[in-house]
Amino acid sequence: MEVGDGRPPARVVNDRVYVAVGRDVQESRSTLSWAMNNFDGHFRIIHVHQPQQLNPSPRPFYGGGSRNSQELARQEMQRILDEYIHMCSQARVPALKRHVEMQDIGKGIVELIEQHAITKLVMGAAADRRYFEGMAQLTSAKAKFVNQHAHPSCHIWFVCNGHVIYSREGDLSTFDMDITSSVLPGRSVVESGLQNTRSPSLDSVHSRSNSSEVEDDLALVQYERGEGSNHVTESNSVQGYRQNRSYTGMEGSYSEDLYEQLDQAMKEVARAKQEALEELIRRQKAEKTANEATRKLKALENVYNEELRLRKDLEELLAREKEASEVLKKCHEELQMLNEELLANQTSEPSSAHGQEFISEFSFSDVHEATESFNQALVIDKGAYGTTYKGLLHHMQVAIKMLLASNYHHEIQVATKLRHPNLVSLIGVCPDATAAIYEYLPNGSLEDQLSARDSSNHLSWQTRIHICADTCAVLIFLHSCYGLVHGDLKLGNILLDSNFIAKIKNFGLCSAPSHSPMTGELSFASDVYSFGHVLLRLLTGRSGLNLDEVMERALDVGNLSAVLDPTAGHWPFELAKELALLALRCCDSDSNNRPCLSSEVWPILERMRTHCEASLSSQPDPEEPAQPPQYLICPISHEIMQDPHVAADGFTYEAEAIRIWLSGHDTSPMTNLQLSNRELFPNQTVRSMIQEWQQNNES
Repeated sequence: MEVGDGRPPARVVNDRVYVAVGRDVQESRSTLSWAMNNFDGHFRIIHVHQPQQLNPSPRPFYGGGSRNSQELARQEMQRILDEYIHMCSQARVPALKRHVEMQDIGKGIVELIEQHAITKLVMGAAADRRYFEGMAQLTSAKAKFVNQHAHPSCHIWFVCNGHVIYSREGDLSTFDMDITSSVLPGRSVVESGLQNTRSPSLDSVHSRSNSSEVEDDLALVQYERGEGSNHVTESNSVQGYRQNRSYTGMEGSYSEDLYEQLDQAMKEVARAKQEALEELIRRQKAEKTANEATRKLKALENVYNEELRLRKDLEELLAREKEASEVLKKCHEELQMLNEELLANQTSEPSSAHGQEFISEFSFSDVHEATESFNQALVIDKGAYGTTYKGLLHHMQVAIKMLLASNYHHEIQVATKLRHPNLVSLIGVCPDATAAIYEYLPNGSLEDQLSARDSSNHLSWQTRIHICADTCAVLIFLHSCYGLVHGDLKLGNILLDSNFIAKIKNFGLCSAPSHSPMTGELSFASDVYSFGHVLLRLLTGRSGLNLDEVMERALDVGNLSAVLDPTAGHWPFELAKELALLALRCCDSDSNNRPCLSSEVWPILERMRTHCEASLSSQPDPEEPAQPPQYLICPISHEIMQDPHVAADGFTYEAEAIRIWLSGHDTSPMTNLQLSNRELFPNQTVRSMIQEWQQNNES
């Protein structure tokens, strides 16, 4: 079909926004949502329906099953399109649906672009699940086909998972502009035509878009390709009318006036078309500018919100650091006061320092005899702080530590001042030999126990939990009361007495921690890290520097039991898992993420210890000494309790012993921390355990 001077009819500009959707509503939802968030006005939802292939068998088919299935498929398609229309209605966006039937979806979309003269199209670039950060290429075959074959005037936004992956600009200069007219005497008619050069066939395309739908989608502006400005052409009827005019007189004058009116009307239409074109271009530019401004505004809002969040986090961090700095400053001041007090009370020999009533002084000959002339066979430890011998001093087994002269005074001062049930006790000194005499712990170090091949020495899981709690308690004591960092916490520095009570040695040899945990210097956090490694050693029975990685992998694959030390007995799974997670938190590479021993670690271990005590009372371990369990012993009197009471620090004591203590102190006998109150409460659970243990051991 041709109009005017034989050129094909013009392509029509359509300014509506079209959104291509698929059968999967959930998959195309993000594409439609992006379009509604970024465009205004009327929408058209377009879809390519893939019809089922008809039965190719030459034999006749009765009942119309294939036809019925085709119709059912079309009904299902209409239902799906209605869902998209409903989404638009909920967003108060006016929308209509358009579709074609074609086996190739990419070709179907190109066909819809041709039919409806689409200049704005939003479609998917790939399945949402294939989106990744920084994605900038089309991965869908149909998206690539549409990008290559769609009319160049069509501006296409390819979207994936709510993000624009690629945008193809449309070129309006590729449109043709023409106007076809037919004139009858006394009236003027301007018609716009659309020609579809494609011939749809049954197996390639079946369009349900009728002429009214197409006309509804087309604007009243047409373009013509050509150099220079657009121009208006006359229709054949107008040209014939001009060639055949031959009127004279009034009739000729009437025809001439009619022609002039028509000519003037044509010029006005052309001018209106030109103005509409210019307005359309201005509006598209303004819309593009507005969209870009909106995008930049959203980006700025995101940056602003992120800066606000970072500022808030920084303020909280500064507040915590300030609080920690105040605590460290207070501890440092207390430590300085302690040092000044020790120096003020110190004379030429450590034996006359504070605590004289508890410390005995021995001669060089006493030490020489106790060590059998420093027999190397009696050496039980050798390290940077000195060599330790096992000896018999005045009929008492002791550990004699030969110190360097430069370290002697400092260690004696600290060991004299610090007293805790889980610290190795200083018994005496020998100034002539620069030796410190400590209590002897018969079960050796924790390292010795875990490395022992003798199955009779294996530690049960209950005993290991007690060791964890004992070690945590003494670390809290060092950190909170004296601001001291142990600095060398390891299994070799954790000793065990005859009841497998843990006691730490080589304590107080490090100075107060640095205020900055990022300097690499020793700090409270470094003790927490070492404590986490001790927990992992007790859980696994293994040695090595990568135990945290081994434990993480076991937890990730759900195979914790495979890394637990089988010699400890049957670990309760939930308890072992909780202890493993606690150990990994302590071993965090970022010191700021490690837990606080007093407020986070101790409550967990105290609860676990109570669980173990109940287990031990019901199932005593015959492999360990037949002594009263430590939790039945009063920490003050060191005797089995008859009337157990709980104090404000959470520990259980013999009622008479704790009352005597509280009459002259307001601090805990275990942690040396200030007690919140002096109230005591009977511990009926421990009382029952004591009675049960006494009944089981009377015979």
